[in-house]
Order: sequence, then C-alpha cells, then structure tokens
Amino acid sequence: MSDLDIEKILSYGEKNADEVEVFMLDYTDISLEQREMAVSSVFEHAGQSIYIRVVKDNRIGISGTSDATRWKDCLDVAISSAKLSEPVPGWTGFPAKSVLPEGKDPFDKNITVTPDLAAEYLERMNAGAATHPEARVVTGGVSLSTGTAVIANSNGVHYTRQISGISLGMDAICENSTGYDYDSSPFLARINPEKIGEETTFWASASRNGADVETKKYDVVFSEHVVASLILDLFTEAVNGKNVLSGKSVFAGKLGEDVLHPSVSISDIPMDTAGSAWKRFDSEGTVTSDLSIVTNGVLSSFMYDVKTASQAKTVSTGHAHRAGNGATYIHPHCLRIAAPVSDVMDKPCLFVREVIGAHTANSLTGEFSVEVANAFFAESGKFVRPVKKAMISGNVFDILRSGVHISAETKTFDGAVVPKMRIDSMQVIG
Repeated sequence: MSDLDIEKILSYGEKNADEVEVFMLDYTDISLEQREMAVSSVFEHAGQSIYIRVVKDNRIGISGTSDATRWKDCLDVAISSAKLSEPVPGWTGFPAKSVLPEGKDPFDKNITVTPDLAAEYLERMNAGAATHPEARVVTGGVSLSTGTAVIANSNGVHYTRQISGISLGMDAICENSTGYDYDSSPFLARINPEKIGEETTFWASASRNGADVETKKYDVVFSEHVVASLILDLFTEAVNGKNVLSGKSVFAGKLGEDVLHPSVSISDIPMDTAGSAWKRFDSEGTVTSDLSIVTNGVLSSFMYDVKTASQAKTVSTGHAHRAGNGATYIHPHCLRIAAPVSDVMDKPCLFVREVIGAHTANSLTGEFSVEVANAFFAESGKFVRPVKKAMISGNVFDILRSGVHISAETKTFDGAVVPKMRIDSMQVIG
C-alpha cells in the first residue's frame, strides 16, 4: 500500500470545495499470451491510480494521477473541472460513514502475480486442449492480478478492499470451425484450466460439417454465455438509472407495473458466495444490499449511483463502479434470475453456445438479430448434429414477458450467476 496521506488530501480539499472524495487503487498484474503453442508476450505492471472528485455548488469535478506526489495538482484540476460542469439537480452528497455488512473481500492469497504461476496455468490449459488433437490452438492467455482499493470522502467514509483475480482464455480452429472458451475468478480454486482447454478444442472440432437450417421457428436453448451477453446485458441497460432518467429505457415510468412474466424474478445479490463481486460497498462508498429489481414480473427498482439517485430524487442503490478514467458507471454486482427450473436440454432443441453481434442488439427496444456460433441440434441432452450457419432474431423483453425455463446449473460471470435458458418458438433464419 502507498503511504499517501488521504486525510491530508481531504482536509486540504475541504478548504476549496464543499465535498471531497479520494479513490485509490494499488495494483500488480501480469499477462502471459501464446500464439501457435509458443509464448509470444509477457506483460507485467505495478502501479497506483489516484482519482479525486470534488463537489462545489452541486457541480462535480474529477481528476486522476498515477503520481502520488502530485496530489495537489490533481485536486486543483478537479476543482477547476467542477467549475465547468453542469450542476446536479437535487444533489444529496457523497455517502456518509455507515456500518458495513459482514463479509470477506474477493481476495485469494494463493494468487501470486508471478510468471511461474501464469505459465503453469497456461500449460495446464494446453494439456486440456490436447484432448481433441484434431483441433489446433491459435491463441491462449492467462492474466493474474492483486490489488487494494480505497474509497474515502469528507463525510467520514474510509473503506479498504482487497482484490485478486485470474482469467484464462483460449481459441482454436478445426478446418473451417472455431472454438473459444474463457473463465475468470477472484479465486484460484474456482478455475479449471484443463476444462477450458478441452472445451475450446471440443467446440472447434464438434462444430465441423454443420447442417443447413430451414428457416422457421424452433425451440432454442441459450448457453450461459448467450444469456449473459444478450438477455442479461440488455436487461441491465433497461434498469440502469442513467438510461431511465434520459428516456433510453423501455422500463422508464413503469415502476410497480408488470414488465416480465409472473414466473420471472431478477435480483442483484452483491455478497452472493457463488458470484465474483463480494462487495460490501460500491466504489463511491455506498453500503450495498440485496436489491429486488423485478419480483414475480413486477418492476420494483432501478439501479443508481449517487448522481443519478439525486437526479431521480431517491437514494443510491450502491451500484457505482469505476471506469478507467475514474468516473463512475452503473453496473450490477451479481445478478440472479429466478424462473421455472427444468432440464432445458431434455426435449429437442437448437442449442446456441455463442452469438456473433450481441452488441448490435437494440438496448431500448430489446430487438436483436444475431448470427449463431457453435450451435447444435440436440435431443435428450445430446448434440445430434452441428449447425452450419444461421441467424436468430427476436426481442429480449418479449422473451422474458412470455416466460422461460432455466437450468439448475449455472456459470459465474462478472456481474452475474447465469443459467442456461430455454425459449419456445424462436425465429431461426437459415
């Protein structure tokens, strides 16, 4: 940790601003990348990022530096930028000190930021990939990181959070088919590098010689990857308080109304032990708590940080995260969807593991038209034949309004614990 005197910054800042906030991140990380089974690059970083926000006459200014000795310059720039910003209507102030809920930080002492550990996990991933030798590994990578984040403000908040992380990814090719898999976690024990390698080459080899698809409606099963990148990402945008305030959400003005099927509920559980967030407070220092966003189909809450909550005349829900420039953005900690659980693969279906173009989906209307990848016709839980090329189209919000079935098994992503999802009668274009 740095010996930066945060209290000195706050005290100095209060002489020139109404409120002051310091967010500091000390970090160490390493990335190991390979191409064609040979290590191609190693990147190591260690440093510190300091971001200072001030409020003056309800105007927010921000500045950042990686040089702790220049904190005064950073603070002065933040004060100057506040003079140029628009005042925040109804500004309620940075969070006050509060009692934090019990819980641990997402930190694993077994994650050491060393080339040896990164090389070990890369080697193990390659060993798994060799399970399907007909596929060729194109690229692979391992990243390790540890750090400490501190959030403090002139209202008495001063919280510290230890973090760690490991992420692995690999892609492979077999004839004209490709495969990809990845995983990340704060905890070493949750990562299975052999499985990631095996899954990568399996998808590449199994997707060969795909069958043509007749254009019509099919019962479709989305993998956890597709549910996360398509269904939950668009839902997240719709309940983002910033989008609601700007009229860019389909749910704007619908609190207390039926917006999804009565069998569907969606919540955010910051300290969900199966998740990867384990957040007792957000990056502004607001204490987190479980948030029911949709309960039995009824919209019950939006997600806010301090600024958007002030504008909406409500309170922050503790969903502030930090962008690379130190500004805050709104994002869930650990979304959970509840719906009827079944063996979603038991009956005949088109299984879609990945989609290409999820980012093109319309976040306001929910409409999408995307290409499928690593898709298979399946019966009784087994893949029957791969699909050559196809597109699927529909509307995320219509899907959730019509009712879905989800799997009992889940996969953890950044911001969500996600099941597979079965959707009846979806349009597929061959």
